[in-house]
Amino acid sequence: MAAPLLTAAALSLAGVVAGAADEFLWPGPTLVLLVITAMTLIFSMQLSYNARYYFYTYADLCEWFKGIGDGTAPETYIRSQHRLAMRLWRTRNARAVRFYNAGTLLLGLGVAASLAPPDCGRQAVWRWTASAIVLAGSIADAVWVFTMKPPSGAHDIP
Repeated sequence: MAAPLLTAAALSLAGVVAGAADEFLWPGPTLVLLVITAMTLIFSMQLSYNARYYFYTYADLCEWFKGIGDGTAPETYIRSQHRLAMRLWRTRNARAVRFYNAGTLLLGLGVAASLAPPDCGRQAVWRWTASAIVLAGSIADAVWVFTMKPPSGAHDIP
């Protein structure tokens, strides 16, 4: 849900940087960072959409098999298909999560870079302070992303 909004924020900020390059310390690198951010978040949405195709319950699968042929698919076959689908969903969803997390981290870095004042800028102390706050939040985000693990057994398949 948040990825489209964050993508819009990255692209909007990229437009501001592109349109007023003299107001930013590093306009070129900041612009590239924001565009990479947007593409990373868009890719996370695509990966999530693709993963969702494989996310369904065992009961859903049983219902679908009732409509095929005589509707008597062996339970072992249905369970194996469900396990396969869940494995595919977990793998593809995990990729989507990694890209989303990378996108949020990149967005924080892009915002921090955009806040750094140009050499001739006014209110440099305030802009550097704001940049440092966003950078600290981005570092906290990175620590959280790289240290948080799902609980053991959270994705076990029956």
